[in-house]
Amino acid sequence: MLYVGVDVHKRNLQVCVLDKAGKRIGDCRLENKPESVSGYFAKLDTPAGVALEATHNWGMLYDLLCDLGLEVHICHSKEAKMIGMASVKTDRVDAFKLATLLRVGLLPEAYVPGVQGRELRSLVRGRASLMAQSTAIKNQIHAILRANWVSSPWSDTFGKSGREFLENLEIGESYKLVILSKLLVLDKIGEQVSLLNSEIVSRAHLDARAMLVTSAPGFAEFRAVMLLAEIVDISRFASAEKLVSYTGLNPREHSSGEKTRRGKISKEGSSWLRWIFVEAAQQAIKEEGKIRDLYLRVSEKRGHNRGVVAAAREMVVAIFWMLKRMEPYRPSGKKAHIISASEVG
Repeated sequence: MLYVGVDVHKRNLQVCVLDKAGKRIGDCRLENKPESVSGYFAKLDTPAGVALEATHNWGMLYDLLCDLGLEVHICHSKEAKMIGMASVKTDRVDAFKLATLLRVGLLPEAYVPGVQGRELRSLVRGRASLMAQSTAIKNQIHAILRANWVSSPWSDTFGKSGREFLENLEIGESYKLVILSKLLVLDKIGEQVSLLNSEIVSRAHLDARAMLVTSAPGFAEFRAVMLLAEIVDISRFASAEKLVSYTGLNPREHSSGEKTRRGKISKEGSSWLRWIFVEAAQQAIKEEGKIRDLYLRVSEKRGHNRGVVAAAREMVVAIFWMLKRMEPYRPSGKKAHIISASEVG
């Protein structure tokens, strides 16, 4: 059995090969291109295991190595650093560390979604990224207005009336040119967001789980599809607490002897999941039901922000059981009709 560590970069790969005794028998640098990867790994003796870090561009490499008959593992980068800290950090050292962790059975592995799952994540994250760019541009326009002591008379500065106000604004020529340029960019981003939204809504209506999730407050098609893209399969999580931990909404804990201290949320796991649950909670606390009741209890004692986090955590638990039981959201917590397999189709 051979153990291969691959340190992945944009343009190249650093490869380290160890035998079962831990002796380095291969060490090279390859171009990060299909032909280079296939040419090298096709000649590798099998059986062989390969460890890759979960970088932004691991997907195609993972698929190619699997097609070559290799046993591929995706390493959880943060946990690997905690296990194998080295005083010297180079690409060769990183590749050797990955191969070594794999050989001794200590490689912390990350979940690997399938090709369709990765493509779906790209779709919803792409839409979220465009919306973030749109928000940033709007903030830049607001900053220009404030710098010139200009206040918009409209609550929605970028609505129909607000746009007319911006386009006819009497302001310095350079400021006006920048504002008009940014408005054009906003229009282009809006067009692309609409295209992605159409695809996301279409996919949501083809997935019974997504439509089930939309019964929860704060979850329209986009958030429902992003939730499923990040979770992939609810059976991955043995309990609601496991899913809460994956969202990073669980509190940090420091225990020693009989003392237990809990601090701020861990922020581990999927930042995308954490974001959509906090956003959904902001809407859920406005609607009558157990989420709002929890928020009011916590916020009264500990403030608005902690109340929202508590509401978001409760939303995670609710979504977990909805997907486990294929059951719609219950604001009051009362028993509802459970959807059967035949109804799901």
